Amino acid sequence: MPDQDVFIRKSSGLVRQVSAVDAFVYATMSPSLLGCVVQLVWTPFLFPGVHMPLAVLAVLQMFPIAGLYWFFSVAMPRSGGEYVYVSRVIHPAIGLMVSFVLSVTSLSWLGILQDMWMKWGLSDGFKALGILYHNPALTNIGVSLTQNWVRTVIGTLALLLIGFGFMKGARWMMKLSYVTMAFCVLGIVVFGIAAAYGRNDFIANWNAWSSLKYDDVLKVASKDGFPLKFSAMATLMGGSTYVMLNTLGSTYSANMAGEVRGVQKSQLLALFGSLAVQMVLWFAFYQLCYSAWGSEWTNALMYLFNSGNKAYPLDSEPVATLLIAFMGQNPVLTILMALCFIVGVFGAGAGLGFAPTRNLFAWSFDRILPTKFTEINRRWRSPLWVVWISVACGWFFLMLDIWQPVWTANLAYTITGWFTAWIFLGVAGIIFPFRRKEMFKNAPPLVQSKFLGIPVISILGVLTVLVSLFVVIDMMVPYFSGSLPSSVWVMTAALLVIPLVIYFISKAVHAKSGVSFEKQFQEIPPE
Repeated sequence: MPDQDVFIRKSSGLVRQVSAVDAFVYATMSPSLLGCVVQLVWTPFLFPGVHMPLAVLAVLQMFPIAGLYWFFSVAMPRSGGEYVYVSRVIHPAIGLMVSFVLSVTSLSWLGILQDMWMKWGLSDGFKALGILYHNPALTNIGVSLTQNWVRTVIGTLALLLIGFGFMKGARWMMKLSYVTMAFCVLGIVVFGIAAAYGRNDFIANWNAWSSLKYDDVLKVASKDGFPLKFSAMATLMGGSTYVMLNTLGSTYSANMAGEVRGVQKSQLLALFGSLAVQMVLWFAFYQLCYSAWGSEWTNALMYLFNSGNKAYPLDSEPVATLLIAFMGQNPVLTILMALCFIVGVFGAGAGLGFAPTRNLFAWSFDRILPTKFTEINRRWRSPLWVVWISVACGWFFLMLDIWQPVWTANLAYTITGWFTAWIFLGVAGIIFPFRRKEMFKNAPPLVQSKFLGIPVISILGVLTVLVSLFVVIDMMVPYFSGSLPSSVWVMTAALLVIPLVIYFISKAVHAKSGVSFEKQFQEIPPE
């Protein structure tokens, strides 16, 4: 059957306008390079004994997963990423489930990251200046910016801005990616300059301001039973969850492969280069924190905040954008750090929201969603329907994070859902050479490569399954210890079940209309 009878049209309508460097920058900044600022707050509490700089090494587990995406994106260089791969190798229902989990969790970040930059960039910037200048008026401005209705208005405007940017297509997103990455790197540099003032300076400034003295932070945490000693297992588990959480989105260059030029070389640079840069910058940040504040003291302070200990002296989360006020008491560095966090997290939210628009486009191209969603606006050269559906989804999670934050607690559902979905992606990699023999034989030489007679893509699939299982099991530890709410697993289950319902409803509707629904999944979508 010719292509035009299988697919809704001969061409996707998307244009290959993204270069290798564009894809690399996009993959590097999308997970939020400055997300390390936030993960430092949760990880020591959920995994006591973690050493954050060493925990960055756990990101090495992401390289086999990046490799699997590289092989698949070369074999099927189309927009849609894991949806295209899994739907063509295992089953379209499973493909939709995997893609739905990754897309919706990522769109939740689109909304939640807007809330993060408001709370820990904009608000904490004023609070930090209030601490620095001993000025209650500045502190009160920061506090007023945390009010729910204020965050609702500002966050909604930010998402509208992102939506209009998405309308301009991939080129707009790539330009924003360069700006975002520049501010993220600048943020690490600014923090490094602040850390150069030394720990003694930090301790003196902290003790001059806080009712809970520096040494007492350690004493109170120890009295509560919080372990301050290093734990190799906690470091591995913390790194495998909350440090690796920051990498989610680094594979998104594969989801827009239909718009990337020179896919094999571009994806190699984007998928592996992004992880390398992330590891270097995060290690630098965590090492600077430990150097300026003390490793045990840092972990102890995070524990006091998360446990709700009454001795905790700050009125908000102990993030670096706030604690920098005690590092040299330099207003320029304080303002710059807040600005870098605002721009870096805003841009990362946009990046995490952009790739799912291509996933929704792929679902619609396969008729699972209404085909109208695939229409490319002639003026904007962008699928406007999926753009605004994605923005609306991000807005829903923004409202959830502001008004019902228990459902987005610690973003743990992101980890459990994402890695559960990757188990199925790994299985697709394992069976691809055997279940889709013709497609495998017709793939470029890279995809057909073997090691000791075993297809490399199958080996990468096995490693992806093992890493993903390990991470999901890791997340059960803080849950069963009572550190995470049951909403984590409710959210994860919902993300897995909803797409299956959507698929089978869509299949039933098409069966009644007599439209072929299965044949398209035997072929790679047209370019």
